[in-house]
Amino acid sequence: MKKLLLAFLLVPLAALAAPMTNEDVIKMVKGGLGEATVLQAIDAAEPGFDTSPDGLVKLKQGGVSDKVIQHLMTRKAAAPAPGPAPATAGAAAPACKECGTIAAIREIDKPGKASGFGAVAGGVLGAVVGNSLGGRNHRTAGTVVGAAGGAVAGHMIEKKAREGKTFEIGVHFDDGSARSFHQDAHPSWKPGDRVRLVNGALAPL
Repeated sequence: MKKLLLAFLLVPLAALAAPMTNEDVIKMVKGGLGEATVLQAIDAAEPGFDTSPDGLVKLKQGGVSDKVIQHLMTRKAAAPAPGPAPATAGAAAPACKECGTIAAIREIDKPGKASGFGAVAGGVLGAVVGNSLGGRNHRTAGTVVGAAGGAVAGHMIEKKAREGKTFEIGVHFDDGSARSFHQDAHPSWKPGDRVRLVNGALAPL
């Protein structure tokens, strides 16, 4: 009768107590509680048992039966694994797809492009000069030669005037992609700087 009363008292108390350990089981056995009572207490408690070889040997040395030890091991194995930690306000934000790092900056010579205006202007000027120098008998030939020479010279002068530099900027984006951008002005960034793509152009991050 006393053992039955202890079993009813032990179950709710164990449920509210800290996780049950090997020492708790040994204490119950040495306290004279029956095997059935110990098994019921193990089922009602949160398992905190040591099922390592050393832990099992200590249980046996403490007088715990093989049936209780095996039940204890089953109870420990069936305990639910701790769930994932809840998300906190400090959790890392998703990667910024428009953000990246300057990988390299390369200066490139930009060849000049003629619009055709230089050739036309040079041709007109050359024709006038050729006509003047050709004399009365050779004005037509002088005009043609002067126009051709003037056109070539005007074309080359215009191309030379439009020559310059351009800068190629390589960027590695946070999403794993890489792109190159070109601009005529010398960039204010250096490799390693962080940038953001805004409306197709790079901006400081």
